[in-house]
Amino acid sequence: MLANCNFDILMDTASIPDHHELNMKALRAGKHLYSQKPVGLTVDQVNEQIAAAQTAGVKFAASPIHPLRPDIIDVKEMIERGTIGKVTMVRAHAAHGGPEHFQYRAADCGWFFQPGAGALYDMGVHGLTMAVAVMGPAKEVACTAVVSQPERTVRTGTYDGKRLRTDYLPDNYIITLNWGNGTIGVVDAGFTQLASTVNMLEVYGTKGTLTILGQVKIGEGDGVRLYLDSPELKVRGWLEPLSQDRAPRAEFQQCECLLDLIHAIETDTHPTLDPRIARHVVDIMCTIPRAIQEKRTLPLSTDF
Repeated sequence: MLANCNFDILMDTASIPDHHELNMKALRAGKHLYSQKPVGLTVDQVNEQIAAAQTAGVKFAASPIHPLRPDIIDVKEMIERGTIGKVTMVRAHAAHGGPEHFQYRAADCGWFFQPGAGALYDMGVHGLTMAVAVMGPAKEVACTAVVSQPERTVRTGTYDGKRLRTDYLPDNYIITLNWGNGTIGVVDAGFTQLASTVNMLEVYGTKGTLTILGQVKIGEGDGVRLYLDSPELKVRGWLEPLSQDRAPRAEFQQCECLLDLIHAIETDTHPTLDPRIARHVVDIMCTIPRAIQEKRTLPLSTDF
């Protein structure tokens, strides 16, 4: 395809372990690239891709899409304006019942549980990306993780009824982050929650709380809510914040990632889905196994 087809942009939506190889082929061939998450399995792999894009003079955008989401952007802007004061804690939620459970699949989903994939790379990447999208790069990480379901049975689709061994990697994670200056975060992620009423993101500050209602979705959540505690205004309670700087945002779609990349190409700017954000999340995910093994908090080596 790279040798014989004339096209500008490659979108890599292959399985997680294949991203790095396919991305490098596309970048070396001079194609602009959007890659599904995570773009690589190590920081070195992501650095290699970033360097290849720079050498080829092409644009490189990296999933997950959360930095593009209108609700994430609203939360980030309110944090930066000091709406909730100093941020004390961030809580992100990214979990479901497992790839064998929650949707129809025509293909064998056993690879999700194998080394090179797993709940951390499939679901943790979402919670971590939401957290750093609103707060910036973290400084430290710690984690507790376990195998809660060592065997599973496919529930729907072509492989309905197939039994899977799923104890190769943890399927249940509690990740803690430290941004310094008294700000910490917790991300719960995994394949062990059949249903939940926990909101996907909540940010706590000295003057209030910001929350995005609902579960992780392809687009935005069910709306941003603001709890404001203002002695000056003599008001305390939940609000639905409305921006005074712009018109209401249009409905958000997954294809916004392509518009983001096209805009970067046409204006010669960085995509909002900057691969340096993805690299930082990969740094966190690669540090987590060592933090688990050593039972301690470890520093992170990247930022964006």
